[in-house]
Amino acid sequence: MFRFNRLTIITIFFAALFASGCATMMQATDLSKVKFSLERISDIRLAGIDLLGISSPEDLNMFQMARATLAISREKLPLNLTLHLKSENPLANKVAAKLIRLDWTLILDGRETIHGSMEKSIKLAAGKAEDIPLQLNLNMFEFFNEKSLMDMFELALAFAGEDGAIPQGVALKIRPTIDTIFGPITYDKGILVEAKPKEKTYEQAI
Repeated sequence: MFRFNRLTIITIFFAALFASGCATMMQATDLSKVKFSLERISDIRLAGIDLLGISSPEDLNMFQMARATLAISREKLPLNLTLHLKSENPLANKVAAKLIRLDWTLILDGRETIHGSMEKSIKLAAGKAEDIPLQLNLNMFEFFNEKSLMDMFELALAFAGEDGAIPQGVALKIRPTIDTIFGPITYDKGILVEAKPKEKTYEQAI
């Protein structure tokens, strides 16, 4: 039967601690390989009006027009939407990352607007994609008061694209935080996630 002296025990302890530290560093490295993209928009409302299926102000009925007019008279034009962020952890990572917090800033036409945090534990399994819905709420007057009312309405309508497509000019600046045995580790630099450019379509010449 082997007997361990104090030096051996201390050596084993620090070796285990070093191994745990290496595992933590691997988790942080794994997170840097996770890809984020803007997937789609759902549940979009302007002043409580459902904009999905509405392509122009002319599509509003009398009740909706009255509601929009009242909101404009109060200089409160709330835009509420759910922006779906997709995370993809490459299969090559092998180790799953655990997202516990996501700080975000919404960017519209190159301008930073609202910001917030999502505190929810999400396991980012290797080789799988995860849907991360973010609830966004902003007053159009607060950030675009130099625009005309029609321009603000058109900007809001741009979010109600076909099949929830992300319009150009929309981006998110995010800072993920992962959980480790030593506590939360936040990504050093923010990640800018922009809308994908629209694919060009070519008509066949006759």
